Amino acid sequence: MRQGGHVKEKKIDPQVEAFIKKLKELGEDLSKLGDRDIFHPEEGYASKLVRQLKLTSVQLRRFYMEIRNIYEKYSQKQRDEKQEEAKLKYHLYKLYAMNSYQLNRRVFEDESFSELVKAILDCLDKNFNKESLRKATDFFMAMIAYSKK
Repeated sequence: MRQGGHVKEKKIDPQVEAFIKKLKELGEDLSKLGDRDIFHPEEGYASKLVRQLKLTSVQLRRFYMEIRNIYEKYSQKQRDEKQEEAKLKYHLYKLYAMNSYQLNRRVFEDESFSELVKAILDCLDKNFNKESLRKATDFFMAMIAYSKK
């Protein structure tokens, strides 16, 4: 990012970096992310990241609702309907723009949550399947559950 003629370095929270590293170790396949890694109140990434980034349920709910809608529609589609999958991926790709818009509006304190969302979307793009969508839905739901507001 450029700001005032200087290249501005992204400031990414170490907890977010650790989660992104974990996703890369799993081959960017969210379906391989363990339930304990998501839901555990002390050790799970959802609770750690919400506490660290001081996120509110309002900031999280929009992404949760969008990913949940994609998951529900994916669950209802026929296996051989490639055209239907392309429509669902369209909705996934729109989330990249929504993420950027919220970052530019300074909805988030820093770029960490935006990078987290981008990493999750990248995983879904690379491994677009029912189980990965379920894990992403579960992850955002758990983050909402652990947020204070």
